[in-house]
Amino acid sequence: MATKLSIAKKVFMQEKDLILNSSSFHNFFSENEDWLKPYAAFCFLRDFFETSDHSQWGCFSNYSKDKLEKLVSKDALHYDTICFHYYIQFHLHLQLSEAAEYARAKGVVLKGDLPIGVDRNSVDTWVYPTLFRMNTSTGAPPDYFAKNGQNWGFPTYNWEEMSKDNYGWWRARLTQMGKYFTAYRIDHILGFFRIWELPDHAMTGLIGKFRPSIPLSQEELEREGIWDFDRLTRPYVRKEFLQVGESHLLVSHEEY
Repeated sequence: MATKLSIAKKVFMQEKDLILNSSSFHNFFSENEDWLKPYAAFCFLRDFFETSDHSQWGCFSNYSKDKLEKLVSKDALHYDTICFHYYIQFHLHLQLSEAAEYARAKGVVLKGDLPIGVDRNSVDTWVYPTLFRMNTSTGAPPDYFAKNGQNWGFPTYNWEEMSKDNYGWWRARLTQMGKYFTAYRIDHILGFFRIWELPDHAMTGLIGKFRPSIPLSQEELEREGIWDFDRLTRPYVRKEFLQVGESHLLVSHEEY
């Protein structure tokens, strides 16, 4: 990665004026600047502070449009660095578009892969912190394959906040992918309906809960034939269990 970026920067310095002044780049920039400018600023700050944890960025930890415009200003000393990130995204767009068009011409459908979550140290959580429950983590409950459950590390979504603009963040994300792919696979699509949510300090997936979840009343459970609530919700230790345990301890001690 470091080698590729080093080469890309050398090529960029040679052809930046040609590319950045081209009509194709101007079209790309105008169609994508809503995400492209924050992304380039994020990359610059990430490299400047040597961490993607934007809570460590001092006065830049809290995103604002005014701060963004200063960061991507043509008068900024680091403007070439900002433009380099534009340049990389522009070429990625060209290459993926060309591949997608070629595939379609040959009767091949490209299916994109869309993970449901985003990294907590990402441009999305920096720009739109209210869309995410940053004090939580996403995962999966304990099951046959993972007795401690799973902790995937990314924050859960604040669906209530997202609904206020008719899920604009998701619409933009899917629209962008629609430029290249005919279909997408959404990894863990069940997460749109309910997700296993953990506190952000959790190490495993054990201490989570489903969100959203609809509680069942005692009356509803009783109608289904579930009545022994103490047996199901409290520790169940019988005398013979303790006797077996004592015998095991005695045998172990004698063997020792």
